[in-house]
Amino acid sequence: MKKLLALLLALVLVLAFAGCNKGGNASPGNAATPTPAPTQAPAPTQAPAPTEAPTVVMSHAEYIAAALDSAVTVETYVQDKQSWWDDKANLYCQGPDGAYFVYETFCTEEDFNKLVPGTKIRVSGFKSEWSGEVEIIDGTFEILDGSYVAQPFDATALVGTDALADHMNELASFTGLTVEPSTDADGNVKPWLYKWNGSGQDGDDLYINVSVNGATYSFTVESYLRGAGSEVYEAVKQLEIGDTIDLTAFLYWYEGPNPHIVGIAKLAGGMSHAAYIAADLDSPVTVETYVQDKQSWWDDKANLYCQSPDGAYFIYETYCTEEDFAKLVPGTKIRVSGYKSEWSGQVEIIDGSFEILPGSYIAEPVDMTNLLGSDELIDHMNELVCFTGVRVVPTADADGNEAPFLYKWNGSGSDGDDLYFTIEENGVTYSFAVESYLRGAGTEVYEAVKQLQPGDIVDIVAFLYWYEGPNPHVISVAPHGDGTIMTHAQYIAADLDTPVTVETYVQDKQSWWDDKANLYCQGPDGAYFIYETYCTEEDFNKLVPGTKIRISGYKSEWSGEVEIIDGSFEIIPGTYYADFYDVTDLLGTAALIDHMNELVFFENMTVEPSKDADGNEVPWLYKWNGSGQDGDDLYFNVSVNGATYSFTVESYLRGAGTEVYEAVKQLQIGDVIDITGFLYWYEGPNPHVIYVQHK
Repeated sequence: MKKLLALLLALVLVLAFAGCNKGGNASPGNAATPTPAPTQAPAPTQAPAPTEAPTVVMSHAEYIAAALDSAVTVETYVQDKQSWWDDKANLYCQGPDGAYFVYETFCTEEDFNKLVPGTKIRVSGFKSEWSGEVEIIDGTFEILDGSYVAQPFDATALVGTDALADHMNELASFTGLTVEPSTDADGNVKPWLYKWNGSGQDGDDLYINVSVNGATYSFTVESYLRGAGSEVYEAVKQLEIGDTIDLTAFLYWYEGPNPHIVGIAKLAGGMSHAAYIAADLDSPVTVETYVQDKQSWWDDKANLYCQSPDGAYFIYETYCTEEDFAKLVPGTKIRVSGYKSEWSGQVEIIDGSFEILPGSYIAEPVDMTNLLGSDELIDHMNELVCFTGVRVVPTADADGNEAPFLYKWNGSGSDGDDLYFTIEENGVTYSFAVESYLRGAGTEVYEAVKQLQPGDIVDIVAFLYWYEGPNPHVISVAPHGDGTIMTHAQYIAADLDTPVTVETYVQDKQSWWDDKANLYCQGPDGAYFIYETYCTEEDFNKLVPGTKIRISGYKSEWSGEVEIIDGSFEIIPGTYYADFYDVTDLLGTAALIDHMNELVFFENMTVEPSKDADGNEVPWLYKWNGSGQDGDDLYFNVSVNGATYSFTVESYLRGAGTEVYEAVKQLQIGDVIDITGFLYWYEGPNPHVIYVQHK
């Protein structure tokens, strides 16, 4: 209906007007002579009738693959709101896997006010396309639990490539753009236009042309998104042809990319963060950025932590009067000129001066837990970051004595000096510091670190300083979650039938039925079997090997097997893949049980006879007593070191037709094999086999 009305209305308007646009969103793209776009007709002011939306929520890839005009349902997160009118809303939405523009979804004014950035919603409507822009129309939504705020990704290198369209509607940044002339309908050349052809007035959409990579593109300040009086609207009106700028925008499409701008930084004689990173050491640099925190002031020199939407800077001993230092509250915009330098891995601006500019920006910490130990972490040097669910481990002083924290890096200091402590993530340790000039004795974080104990699980907010590797400067430490996250040792020590909460990593999935799942989980410090935790089918499909989860339930025991029952979980950032551990020599010893539920390996096992309920000897059995049939669990006996043990191919884990199931059915008494499995327990060790290999 929307398309039919739009076409009829467009036919009338062609006879009456030179051009029109869609709610102020249309742009001329990159055409030398823009062609007016048809206006989309308004929908009636009432909740749409129930659509034939799919019952299964789509991934972004499935949404992209769906046919135009088909019903779609997605779960996503509101990033910004363009407009609300007559119970219809236009929304910019994005999740970790992709973005959506939601056009004129039914929305009460009350619900519209609830849609703050990060709000999770489930949207059902129809996939549509308008002048290249793919969007969801004629929809409804419901608000769900969850939050996600997208960070802009640098799309500069993709401009002019086919790959840019893969990021349609995402929040993107474009760096080092040059403002090019825009020509109005009368042929006048200007830095920017009201409306695409210059026919508008203050309050209408603004259009600018910018060049990058040798080509020119049109960008828009959508007035319903950032209208007259907003910082970005007024900043664009100050542009001059030839200015170099960085832009942040939602990657809207109209006959090609036509981003909707939400942030702008004018590089007056300066450079983008990408250009700063590319600059040679010891070369002069000028950047515009925003103060996030102040480390120290002394003798007219200041150390500053600064960050912009496209990256961060540490400013070392810039010239600064005491009066100006007092003005540098968080968010203050400055232009800094100095020299790019490097000290023990830390890249910074030294020997500089600055001026305070209009503008404000406060960075939000971004979770970098997943990047610990990766080459990508250094790309975020000096940014405000957080690390979640990391474990405190002992720190050794110069004499080898271990403590929860040290005064100075070697323990030679006293109260008031820098504090150093060590955290562990995925089996690797990292040094963190409370820089005393930044957060000294008596501050909340300084005193909190002095209360840490090895084994504590904490969340940390810090500036990602560098010294011979990452050495974050900590500004906040708090117990992770509600403070009840247990280590594996604490879980083992907990009483049966008591509530437990652990963080671990899914290694394999046994089964799902009726919103309950059985999971084999393991982290660097130990393993868990999760029995019938609450789990939707959608979440079950997300639990690929390595997925990190936080699970709460009750510690239970069944025939010797210790497990977590009656639980629920949430998926959290992090990945870990367990390596199998050779426990052959531990069979028959008390130490074997310490590895319960771990991924383990047994070498040179001899297949022994198994007896069914009638006393018949066979190499293996369907069910433990031979009473089953193909598709049931397989049981077989193996011996090593003079003792015999029962192993199982659990049919829900590796059923009929799988490689291991069929391999076990080919075993003969006397075969010598190697076995990999999860060290399940039932009246003693009863490993759940996932792989066998003949010797």
